[in-house]
Amino acid sequence: MRLGHIGNGCYREGVKAQFQTREREDAGSRAAAAQPPIKQFGYTDRLGLNLAPIRFSSEEFEAGRTVYRDEEQYRALREAHQATHAFRYDARDAAIYDIPMAEGVAPLGTPVRIKTKDHLALLGKAANHALLDWLAPRRTILRRARPLQCWGNRKASLLSAAVRDQGLAETKGLDVLVRHSFDLRALGAPHQGAEPYLALMLDVSTSNELEIPVGELLRERFDPIGRYVCARADSGQDNVLARLETLGRVVGVDGGKLQLNDFTGEEFVDADSVTLEPRLENLDALIRHFYPRDAPKILEGLRKRRVPFSTANDKLAKIREVHGGVAGHLETIRIAGMAIEVGALLQRGSNLFPPLISTDRPGFLFGAQGRETGAFPDVGVKQHGPYKYMQHERNEPVIAIICESRFRGRIDQLARTLRDGVAEDAWQDAMRGRNKVPENPFRGGLIGKLRLSRVQFEFEEVTEPTPEAYREAILRLLARLPETPDLALVQIRADFKQLRNDRNPYFAAKAAFMTVGVPVQSVQAETADMQPSNLAYMANNLALAAYAKLGGSPFVISTRMPATHELVVGLGYTEVSEGRFGPKSRFVGITTVFQGDGRYLVWGQTREVEFENYADALLASLKTTIDTVRKDNNWQPRDRVRLVFHVYKPLKHVEIDAIKQLVQELLKGEHEVEFAFLDISRFHDFALFDPSQEGVNYYADRRRLLKGVGVPLRGICLQLDERSVLLQLTGAKEVKTSEQGLPRPLRLTLHSESDFRDLTYLARQVYSFSYLSWRSYFPAIEPVSITYSRLIANALGNLKSIPNWNSTFLTAGPLRSRMWFL
Repeated sequence: MRLGHIGNGCYREGVKAQFQTREREDAGSRAAAAQPPIKQFGYTDRLGLNLAPIRFSSEEFEAGRTVYRDEEQYRALREAHQATHAFRYDARDAAIYDIPMAEGVAPLGTPVRIKTKDHLALLGKAANHALLDWLAPRRTILRRARPLQCWGNRKASLLSAAVRDQGLAETKGLDVLVRHSFDLRALGAPHQGAEPYLALMLDVSTSNELEIPVGELLRERFDPIGRYVCARADSGQDNVLARLETLGRVVGVDGGKLQLNDFTGEEFVDADSVTLEPRLENLDALIRHFYPRDAPKILEGLRKRRVPFSTANDKLAKIREVHGGVAGHLETIRIAGMAIEVGALLQRGSNLFPPLISTDRPGFLFGAQGRETGAFPDVGVKQHGPYKYMQHERNEPVIAIICESRFRGRIDQLARTLRDGVAEDAWQDAMRGRNKVPENPFRGGLIGKLRLSRVQFEFEEVTEPTPEAYREAILRLLARLPETPDLALVQIRADFKQLRNDRNPYFAAKAAFMTVGVPVQSVQAETADMQPSNLAYMANNLALAAYAKLGGSPFVISTRMPATHELVVGLGYTEVSEGRFGPKSRFVGITTVFQGDGRYLVWGQTREVEFENYADALLASLKTTIDTVRKDNNWQPRDRVRLVFHVYKPLKHVEIDAIKQLVQELLKGEHEVEFAFLDISRFHDFALFDPSQEGVNYYADRRRLLKGVGVPLRGICLQLDERSVLLQLTGAKEVKTSEQGLPRPLRLTLHSESDFRDLTYLARQVYSFSYLSWRSYFPAIEPVSITYSRLIANALGNLKSIPNWNSTFLTAGPLRSRMWFL
């Protein structure tokens, strides 16, 4: 069925199912006295995780075993018996194992006795099944597994409470609900002497509910034009709320019909069969519509109620509360005849808490000869100048500036700030009222701080913000200059992001300049009106990136180099599309970090590579890089070589085999080669807490506030098992505001095909590489090998749709060795 034809009946059935769930929740509340007791745990202020170990009363249990034939057989078993059995496919012996989950039900497969410690993942499936059976009659289930998700009790709905605080009636179908998440993970032994264990992973968050049909909103005189709408598709699963599917953006209303653009399915849909997307801006608009006079107070009340579900210590308290209830229930049941014991959430000091890997901030090199050292890039550049700045080839750069006539005066002022820095009197005035005035971060500008001798600006104005006007201005500028400029600053607007790539003036200008070998730096018009306190930090980072694009090295990492020649290859990707439902293309970027002259050097050179072809592009890039670095660094026969891959997705075995074969062919057996394949992910459910962290002071609107309370320090690194670690790269100091929420650590997973397996070395290397970016003086939230690769992929993916663009200019022209993508 196409979603465009969903009728009122389908929508009402979905709403009916939700209200039936609400009735079950009310029934569950009435039966609260019969609920199992909440298990109590004692906690300290030590570092902790959102994981609770689960132990079983026996070392063996009985399960059913069926020989696996194909996926169709496995799916049929699950669909026919999912209510009464838990299943798992085990690749170790190509078998399907099942555990009966209902009273008086026998195993489906041949009964076998198996060891508990060898089948923790199967027991995790059974524990998930037990949780689902318990929650389904009481809560709205959003997802059955990996992770199991449900809404909390509606009596604890956040928006309804904020509305009632104002003495007003709730609006049915408009609310903010608590969302619970549960996952069962079989984890390897965290250290010698420990054994693998099953862990319950918990999380709490909030979820917007916008279940008012757009037809009803129209009758309430709400304007949906410009907003995306969605409908619930059949989940195909019992007791699971049908998922929302976005249909398109409303551009017209004709009676009871909505006309969509950027749509999937039909162009016209029934207004009574769809709802607004449950996005924050739509929630805000509906609150303001239904409660116009009291909306500010309601929104503020809602904000306060949401904070405890995101900030570290409050979130941890919520997780502990949920954990006590879940643990109390699980300990009343038996799985495969075994009793269950749920332990406390893991804290440092527990036998199962992962061991810490020590990390140290790398040292940096600066100054005319590259010999000055320091711990902080910004301070080092300020005191000593950029790394080997006397050897910089573009000390008197010509910088072209393309801007709209209406912004000429303000962009002129911004250019002067970029060249000369923020004046000390303006900085002191901006800092007035603070007890301790921080040092001006951008005193001296490109000339004083980054040691350029002279900067010449060449302006060219445009009257209209169109691609044609920007291209014509660039042609006029290039025609009147005796030589091509060294760098181009292109003024953009914030709303350019809403334009299609081929109608975006910035991409048109970027392509035009880069075709003639000129790197481009965008400057948003709105930033010209910043207060000096913010402008100084923005201009400081802008100048840093500009200096790197001019071919300079602002700073480099000073490190103890191993005896082995080492190449680190990073892969990052981005997705480019026109609108939500336009044709989508995924592009991959490749960055290589290698050793040379006692430091790490970065080299990124990739043509636009669509995702489907990334393996071939990786091999081609690897061949070019190895050939070049081997010659430049004078590798000798019998030297050891190490290749480390930082990837955003686990490589397939066939891709790893191809890489190893290519490298062996390139090196012709002259070198002993070892490989490490490291998956680096920000998307996972692990969370780290440090209740002892008291937070860091910061200023906003001339007020002193506290941020990062309960957030672990940057650099905390835990080894989960022999192949994976958690690495915290956003700590208490790096959190932006008091309400930012709990930052997640990176999860690093070493592929089983790796023959270099020093995970401590690899984790420390990732940590060091997070300091290597020249986009900002502040440390990054991921290693430069991934960040730069993503920037390359994003830039080339966006430029591909520009007429006459050819990325050969980047691999064969003057930009080949420049940081054009920063």
